[in-house]
Amino acid sequence: MNSKAITIETHQTPSELMSKLKEMTVADFDMIRQSHDAIYYGDITSHSFNIRHVRYGPMSHAPYIQGEILEGVNNRTVVKVEMDIKEPYDLVRKTYYSTLLPIGVIIMLLSILVMWGTEFQWQSLLLSSSFILVAFIVVALERVTLISTKKKELAAFVSRIDGQIVQDLD
Repeated sequence: MNSKAITIETHQTPSELMSKLKEMTVADFDMIRQSHDAIYYGDITSHSFNIRHVRYGPMSHAPYIQGEILEGVNNRTVVKVEMDIKEPYDLVRKTYYSTLLPIGVIIMLLSILVMWGTEFQWQSLLLSSSFILVAFIVVALERVTLISTKKKELAAFVSRIDGQIVQDLD
């Protein structure tokens, strides 16, 4: 889950690459309606960027594509790109584990204390177990989703800047 950088090479100069990024990026999510060419929104500075695809709104926990543009050799530009999925994963994990697990345990204890010995004991234990099981399933699905999103977004970014991955540390 640790974010590791990938290195991308492109035949464009750093200024051409920055110009291309600025063409497809708007500064704020609210500006997307005015620019039909916008694919990303976020910050672009002279040699770095922190952008997110427009399909993910500002309240989304989808990670940003963070990159640094460096001059390479032989008229090539090197782009170091990271997409940190650890932070959104930790947020989802903490949220679900801190809510559904305690609720499941409380319901389980109450069902043992109140329902034990009645005909509803197994239904109440099944209900409490479902809270615990759902917490683990949602966290596992979120992990898989974030990993898939990272691969898909980075591959799309590489193709949009007409680059190729030269060093994949992921």
